[in-house]
Amino acid sequence: MMTAFHIEEHDGGFFHLFRRNRIRVEHRYCDSAQLKCVTYEHYRGKIGWSSIDRFIKAQRNRVLCNPDLPLPADCGYRRYVSHELSRRMCENAALYLLRACDRRGVKVVLIDNSGDSVGLTENLSDFCDPVYVVTGATEIYAAQAEYLLNEKGAALRICRESACLRDADLIIAPEKLTDTLCCPRDALILTAQPPEKPQNAAAIWEYFFDLPQKYRELCPDFLREMYFASALYAMAGARELGAELFTRCGNGVILHTRQSLEKLLKNRLLSQTDS
Repeated sequence: MMTAFHIEEHDGGFFHLFRRNRIRVEHRYCDSAQLKCVTYEHYRGKIGWSSIDRFIKAQRNRVLCNPDLPLPADCGYRRYVSHELSRRMCENAALYLLRACDRRGVKVVLIDNSGDSVGLTENLSDFCDPVYVVTGATEIYAAQAEYLLNEKGAALRICRESACLRDADLIIAPEKLTDTLCCPRDALILTAQPPEKPQNAAAIWEYFFDLPQKYRELCPDFLREMYFASALYAMAGARELGAELFTRCGNGVILHTRQSLEKLLKNRLLSQTDS
C-alpha cells in the first residue's frame, strides 16, 4: 500500500471562520498497485497532525508528497524517495546511446563501488571492448570478468583508481557521485542522482518518459509523474517501468531529447576522429 499526502491550503476570509479543517481519504487501485490519498483541507489554525496520523499510520516514514511540504520529522514523518527507477533509466540511456552511435571504439567507464550494476557489463560488452569499471567491489567484478571472457570473449578491465576516466567518452555512474571526476570536458556522464560536487563534463540525472495511461490515471494531481513512477517501481511492483526509455532527460537546468543527447556523444567521437 502506498500513501500519498497533501495539504490543501484555503485562503482566509470571513466565511472560512466557520469552516473546520477536515480530511479526505480516497483509495485507488491499478493491477498490483494500491494507493491511499490523504488530503488535509486547512482553513485556519494549526495543522492537526494527530488527526492526520490516524489515516497515515504505519506509512508515515515513507509518505508520498511534494518536496516542499513541511513534515514533522519529530513524529517520524519522512518523504519517500527512491532512486531505483532512475538507476535503470540511467543504464537504459547508456545502452540506447551506444546502440545509436553504432561504433565499437567508444570508451565506456562504469563507476560502481557497490557492485550492484555488475550485470550491466554484459550488455555493455556488446558495444565496447574492453569495458572499464571503477569499483571497490573487486571480487564481484573479477568473477564477472572471467565470465565475460569465457562466454563472450569480451574483456572487462577493473580499475581501483580513476585514471581510466581521463580519456573516457561515456561515463555511467548509477550511484551518487561524491567527487568531481577527472574526465574530458566533452565527455558525457549519466548518473541517477544529482552529484554532490560540480562535474567537469555534462552530467545527466533526470529522466522522463511517458507514463502508461493506467498509471497516469492513478497518479494524484499534486505529485509529479516521475516521482510517482519511482514509487510504483520500487513499492508497488510495477517492474515493467524499468524497461522504459527516456523521451527527455536533463540536469535540472538543461533539458535534452534523445537526439540532442546523441549529438553530445557523437560530437565527442567526431572530434577524436578529426584529431
